[in-house]
Amino acid sequence: MNRLAEEIFSRSLETENPSAVLKEIISHNRIDIGDTSIDLDQYPAIYVAGSGKAAWEMVYTLCEELGERVKRALAISSYEPCGVHSKIELHHAAHPVPDETSIKAAEKLIQFLKEVPENSLLLYAVSGGTSSLVCQPTGDISIEDLNRTYALLNNCGASIQEINTVRKHISRVKGGQLLRHLNPSVTLLDLLISDVPNDDIQFIGSGPSIPDTSTFQDAYHVLLKYELWDQLPGSVINHIEQGVDGIVPETLKPGEDSVKDHRSIIVGSARKLAIKARDLLEEEGYNCWVAEQAYCDDVAQVVRNIADKVIVLDEHQNPFPLPAAFIFYGESTVEVTGSGKGGRNQELALRGALEIEGFENITWLSVGTDGIDGPTDAAGAIVSGKTIAEADKKGINPRHYLKNNDSYHFHELLGTLLKTGPTGNNLMDLQIVLVD
Repeated sequence: MNRLAEEIFSRSLETENPSAVLKEIISHNRIDIGDTSIDLDQYPAIYVAGSGKAAWEMVYTLCEELGERVKRALAISSYEPCGVHSKIELHHAAHPVPDETSIKAAEKLIQFLKEVPENSLLLYAVSGGTSSLVCQPTGDISIEDLNRTYALLNNCGASIQEINTVRKHISRVKGGQLLRHLNPSVTLLDLLISDVPNDDIQFIGSGPSIPDTSTFQDAYHVLLKYELWDQLPGSVINHIEQGVDGIVPETLKPGEDSVKDHRSIIVGSARKLAIKARDLLEEEGYNCWVAEQAYCDDVAQVVRNIADKVIVLDEHQNPFPLPAAFIFYGESTVEVTGSGKGGRNQELALRGALEIEGFENITWLSVGTDGIDGPTDAAGAIVSGKTIAEADKKGINPRHYLKNNDSYHFHELLGTLLKTGPTGNNLMDLQIVLVD
């Protein structure tokens, strides 16, 4: 069952990878998806830019599919891709905490956008990770102060929407502000890989090209809610206070977009990935249930919700005849209070192992679709109803590791880590639970 869960994840991700989904919407002279249709022949030139964990795959595919139509291309990525392309200017930047390379990447992207000629078509491929990879702190905020703020946000248990609301308001490029550098005659098509619950496009990568509905006041309330205000660097406090008072300008708001023809479409999402996993599991003879919406809750609550769904005490009362498969997706939040090593998927799997202890017919996979779970080399973990018993045999106390946010070393000792390496995709997290 462990092998099957891992195989289903791998096969699903392969069919929903950025290259595959982009090839589906591009013909030799058109881009068609949903209600959006663009005739490529009407543009004298096409320019391609991309930022995020899926940037290289997306930009590379667009250049390959569109061929000589593409005049220039730029990609900002967090890792070294397998391959090169003569038209793609590649810049590496830091993730999940920005550094000077992130600032340089933002400068390169802004310069690229300024040089897109009038009446051209610009394809901007955006995926998760952009918030860190493309940074330009505003006001007197230094990169060190920005890093401190990002670290506080990442560890406080806030949702990605709340985190990105703050990020937008200490930046010169997020929250639609990249649009200020484009010629208004340019046609802009955002191609988005969603890594946020409900696929809200203004929060994908902190929405560098999407007008922003959040405000400085919203950012201030997030920081108060998680009791971060007094821990922030003085430069960040000063800038947000000035924003609340109207002294410094807001992010770009709906209606302020000067680009006359601007469209944004989601080409990849966790929901599509989950449906593909369902189809593959049904071919294997499983009766499948797929969550209607992405979760966005504390990791402990997510685990309880999954466990309530999958633990079947009486097979005859089970609305899902066995074998059954349950598929969840979303992004949990974790408040980090310990000094251990791990990521939200590894912690989710450890908590899941405790919930299904003794149910030897259950296998539980929790994995980050980008292949990077927290600051580790693992994508997630696979556990079963036998995992805790195995830990007991080895004298390993799972609750000790959980309390210290040290799920990585627990899974390392139990052999339950899942390592894929960077996948070049980013569709939130996926859980597959098999009940045999």
